[in-house]
Amino acid sequence: MYLVGKVLKPRGLKGEVKAEIITSFPEHFKKLKTLLIKADSVWQTYPLSQAKLASGYVYLTFKDIHSADEAERLRNAELYIEQEQLTNLSEMEYYIHDLVGIEVFDDAERLVGKLIEVESYPSSDVYVVEAPDGKCHMIPAIKDVIKQVDIKSGRMTIHVMEGLLE
Repeated sequence: MYLVGKVLKPRGLKGEVKAEIITSFPEHFKKLKTLLIKADSVWQTYPLSQAKLASGYVYLTFKDIHSADEAERLRNAELYIEQEQLTNLSEMEYYIHDLVGIEVFDDAERLVGKLIEVESYPSSDVYVVEAPDGKCHMIPAIKDVIKQVDIKSGRMTIHVMEGLLE
């Protein structure tokens, strides 16, 4: 299951909810037919009838929720999708959950460390790589540095520019 949003509150009287978007692909909500919500340790599938994007939020209408009281029960609920509902990515695009945990090597095949976090910035993402000695390196996710990513083998190769690992 993959987290894509969180219900903030009901909106209106007919069961619509306002939700925070926790995905890099907000437009994907418009294509979804269902969302999964875990309540009381049980996963439930909620069929969607409409998803509208506005002002950085998504407004969801579920087929089986028809009142503000019913929508109130979803307050603070996390919204998930399954693997097959993920957006297909183009070449050289990766999901963060696929990157975290892979080993990072330099051009000479020396282990740099393990990718432990991805930080997003307007100009580019930055990979936080923890070296075997515990030191963390900030690796910019740009073409000049990231040379190869093989998710299946859990391996990334980077070009170490001067000062990158200092």
